[in-house]
Amino acid sequence: MKIFKIEILDTEDSNPSTDIAYRIATVLFYLSTPEKGGYTVFNNVKTIAKSTKHDALFWYNLWRNGDRDLRTMHASCPILLGDKWFMISWIRERGQEFFRPCGLDPSMQERYVGDLGGPEPRKYPNISPYCKEGLYCE
Repeated sequence: MKIFKIEILDTEDSNPSTDIAYRIATVLFYLSTPEKGGYTVFNNVKTIAKSTKHDALFWYNLWRNGDRDLRTMHASCPILLGDKWFMISWIRERGQEFFRPCGLDPSMQERYVGDLGGPEPRKYPNISPYCKEGLYCE
């Protein structure tokens, strides 16, 4: 796990790590709430998540066949007032082969953590192109 602080109008690269060595999943924990700005934006699915202390975001970065899921590409909006502390945990592909077996169909995906192929829970869907409870969309 890594802990980061982004300050007002920080000009540093918004991606704290250039080592992408394919991550299966990402968990982003918000440790503070910026007074203004600092949203996490998933442009490919037109979704914005507000940075709120004690909240966490989880998403799978890869399809089951190992291809990158471009829907998970994200960025952080500038912090206009206050600062943003967050902690990130990357779950890498090595050592996960027995917990998340590969599928041959590249479109096969989890809809939520622990997906066993049943119906999708209504209250806690995974990333989707639609605004959901707790997410703010333009």
